[in-house]
Amino acid sequence: MKFFNSLFVRALRVVMAVFLVLTASAFTTPATWENKPVVQTKFGLIRGHADQDTWCWKGIPYAAPPVGALRWKAPVDPQPWSGIRNARRFSNSASQSLPILGHIGSEDCLYLNIWRPASDETGLPVYLFIHGGGNSIGTGSSRDYYGNAMAEKSHVVFISVNFRLGVMGWFRHPAVTGKGSPQDQSGNFGTLDLIKALEWVQGNIAAFGGDPGNVTIAGESGGAMDVLSLLTSPVAKGLFHRAVVESGLRAMRSVTDAVLQSNTLLMNLLVADGHAPNLAQAAKYVTGMTPSEIDSYLRSKSPAELMKRIPTMVGGMANWPCILTDGYVLPEEGYHVFSQGNWANQVPLLIGVNKDEMKLFRFLLKDPAPGTDKYALLSRYQSLVWRANGLDSIAIAMTSKTGMPPVYAYRFDWGSPDENGVSVLPGNLGSTIGACHYAEIPFFLGGKGNQLSVLTGNTYSRANQPGREKLTGLCMSYLANFARTGDPNGESLPTWKAWDPTPGSVKLIHLDAGLTDLRISYGYDTVTLQSIWQLAIAELTEPELGEVLKSLSGSSMFGTGK
Repeated sequence: MKFFNSLFVRALRVVMAVFLVLTASAFTTPATWENKPVVQTKFGLIRGHADQDTWCWKGIPYAAPPVGALRWKAPVDPQPWSGIRNARRFSNSASQSLPILGHIGSEDCLYLNIWRPASDETGLPVYLFIHGGGNSIGTGSSRDYYGNAMAEKSHVVFISVNFRLGVMGWFRHPAVTGKGSPQDQSGNFGTLDLIKALEWVQGNIAAFGGDPGNVTIAGESGGAMDVLSLLTSPVAKGLFHRAVVESGLRAMRSVTDAVLQSNTLLMNLLVADGHAPNLAQAAKYVTGMTPSEIDSYLRSKSPAELMKRIPTMVGGMANWPCILTDGYVLPEEGYHVFSQGNWANQVPLLIGVNKDEMKLFRFLLKDPAPGTDKYALLSRYQSLVWRANGLDSIAIAMTSKTGMPPVYAYRFDWGSPDENGVSVLPGNLGSTIGACHYAEIPFFLGGKGNQLSVLTGNTYSRANQPGREKLTGLCMSYLANFARTGDPNGESLPTWKAWDPTPGSVKLIHLDAGLTDLRISYGYDTVTLQSIWQLAIAELTEPELGEVLKSLSGSSMFGTGK
């Protein structure tokens, strides 16, 4: 009997060892693509669903929920799960505060969504899109960011991602972030979330038929700023291979600014809680708190309580420092690394702006009244400043040294009035909206509409449909080629030359269409703050010049960083 018991124990140990090996391999080695809705990731099985001619997986965790002790910490791996996780529904949006709606979303927000063609194709380019919203509002699950059109037509694996926003994503205070790893101390938690998502892609995307060696990161507005910052990040080195920047701005904030803002937030909270009658007394109250007490106090606050004490800008975006020059995740020199020729991730770049960027924000502010001469004047000059900051200054810096990767620049013009004041948009939308901020999204991603039309009016009409669809096809072809090879050009497409710093050479392509046909042209000029100033002096009256200078000095839309 003793012999049989010993034999049974040894057999049981062998069975358990085999089980543990198989279980461990299930959570560490993704399977290959099988054109089925169930996919093995490093952390467990997930089940997606058919979405037209694509497969789709929603709400995949790429990191553990950043709650409790993980608030204001660098993201960590998600916990593996047993069984098959259902990935048919979007996850939570990040915590944020919106006009009228108030606080929405959750701290538990570190999830991504995937679309890919319903085919046997493998080795597909990966296109990871980062949503806009000034890094304080927005969500990757917006209908405008659905990836089925790009996946089907461009044959890519499309990913949208949620990440911590605003005060939850970028926060630096010595009592809270003064210890731990360099990542924990950086304050760049939203940036680290995006890096974590890219690490997840490297470890898992082959199971979806994607090529981890060919990853494009793309973003619009705040997401474009994130892409720009990731170009400079040594922590993100090697995680992506091309970059697309749509209507971004060259803006980083200093850690000194971030600490000042967090101290102001702390004092505002103390006043709101009745610990002090005003900010001056709150500052004295803080001197009596230990670092541990400050840490506990700030962590006890809900995201809604924190966001309630932060000033906002147009559209409800938080006026809060994000993308910080911490010296570890992002360089202390900020974007000066571009002109120095030593940024961390030197990859091909496709970058551009919309001709009438600022019309969206002026329209939302209703000051001055849309359609007036003053409205047109301020929109024009603020849009030129946007271009100088978000396109030309970057391209000039990146191409100032030889041997750098190509920069393909564009200006998106669809909807902007032509030299005769005529626009393809219905009614007076050409003068009020034109080629405004966000207008290129459906053209680049192949969407059927634009959710901002609820606020601005529908820019699509039966009359402009033929030209609009041709421009959409062209933009999607350019992006597909760029994601595949790092060059947007392809057979039968209008030539798109890379930015050439030589005076008089082509700098950028103008993407436009009339009612029925494409209207592609090229730009040879560069727009700088100096050239804008010279233009203003040459063509504006003294009162007009004063209005423009006042609007620019009072604007917080262009960032204050390096």
